[in-house]
Amino acid sequence: MRLPRRLDEEGGLVLTPLIDMVFLTLIFFMLNATLSLNPAIRVDLPEAYTAQAVLQEEIVVTVSPEGTVYVGKNQVTPERLSTELKKEMARLNSRRLLLQADQNLPYRRLVEIMDLARLAGIETVALVTAPKSLP
Repeated sequence: MRLPRRLDEEGGLVLTPLIDMVFLTLIFFMLNATLSLNPAIRVDLPEAYTAQAVLQEEIVVTVSPEGTVYVGKNQVTPERLSTELKKEMARLNSRRLLLQADQNLPYRRLVEIMDLARLAGIETVALVTAPKSLP
């Protein structure tokens, strides 16, 4: 006895799970890109309720817990900070600085960095903080 063959018309590639995974991966990378300014240099940021994500490329200065200063990913000495900031201002065409410093860094050190940045021509200094959830 010969059974009739059923033709399965639903055969093919199901794209819905693939699209979902690509979308979730895209969201993951977008969040990581906006939440981490300089992942190579680890600092414990202070928390603030009004922390906001960075949406455009800015000049980023990071100060490590030991007081080491980085412009972008490059370590600089305090004597060369003004020169490096002027180069970054010309490259990015921006006079805005994001200062990312460890929460345990002495206040005096932050004031020194901000003073050197102002002398270099920086107009706006924004302090980077970690988001804090409301109680």
